[in-house]
Amino acid sequence: MREPKKNINYSFIDNLRFISMFGIVMEHSTLFWNRYFTDFDDQLAQTLSIQVFKFGTIIFFILSGFLIGDKFTKYNSWEYLKRRFDNTFKPWSFWCFIMLCLTYISWYFKYVKSGNMELLINPADKFFENIYHITLDTSYWFIVNFMICIAVLLTFRKYLYSNVFGAILGLLSLFYALNLYIQIIPTAHTTAVLGFVFYLWLGFKLNIHFEKFCDWVEKIKGWQIVLALVASFILSCTETINLMNILPKDPFNTLRLSNIIYSLISFIFLFKYCNFSFIKKLKPRDTTFGIYLTHQLLIFYLLPMIFEPLHISNDQKSTRVLVILQIVRFAIVYPTAYLLTILISKAPRKMRWIIGQ
Repeated sequence: MREPKKNINYSFIDNLRFISMFGIVMEHSTLFWNRYFTDFDDQLAQTLSIQVFKFGTIIFFILSGFLIGDKFTKYNSWEYLKRRFDNTFKPWSFWCFIMLCLTYISWYFKYVKSGNMELLINPADKFFENIYHITLDTSYWFIVNFMICIAVLLTFRKYLYSNVFGAILGLLSLFYALNLYIQIIPTAHTTAVLGFVFYLWLGFKLNIHFEKFCDWVEKIKGWQIVLALVASFILSCTETINLMNILPKDPFNTLRLSNIIYSLISFIFLFKYCNFSFIKKLKPRDTTFGIYLTHQLLIFYLLPMIFEPLHISNDQKSTRVLVILQIVRFAIVYPTAYLLTILISKAPRKMRWIIGQ
């Protein structure tokens, strides 16, 4: 196999990783999920608040694929999988277990406080339902999907340099985009396992042709990329509002064709213009995965402890209030997740593994 380019400046990865995680936490902080509005102004407010940061997931797959480009040349398949298990899957398993424990603790307190019997009804079924919910319905779905995507690339490792192989992966992703309208299989992006392999492969190819990519991006005029970004954002919002009538349970699906385009253009835009020096001081390489692992727990368990005593319910009707709450919730969750990650990173070495790499 040919080897990827060496001596690449990875500062752009730290910048994009930081910005993408910023957007992902903002997206997950919203209370707009599973809300159905019929008024166009409400639909627009809901769409704008979520879509603006919807590039994060695809960009993370691209960045992960880029880093794989180096690791695949240094390790054989089993060595690489072991590294992924130690640095990614083990920390993920730890926090999934913590969420499972917190779920049962919260049920216990409900039982003590009000006699709620949810803890005792079909305990075996409830246990496996919780496992499914935590690993596939929460933000933790990403690692399950990521590991399967890596397994696919490792299985077809000898074809990684093939554009035909990449085209097949691209068609699989496009199938999921089409499936939103024909609904041959379940549409949830969290279970669209093969829909994200293409973006991992695309990052791998980007590593190989990084110099050519940089030269190409350099030639793009500012007005061209801004126009493309705005146009793709408008297209994404339009498709989302249209899907609210066709697919009301999943109108913000990550693998919408318009969002794929928006995410790829966002990647180019962020790569070209968002090389902010202050981001390096925040240590994104050391903190991003920790923020990902902890922020969902904070949303599920810390925020109710703050807002319920203030009698601020999640069941708000006003879209303006929902937008304000999204910003406030983010302003609590992101700094807390960041500080928690920093504290863990300063703990004894045998404990630091829980925030992975």
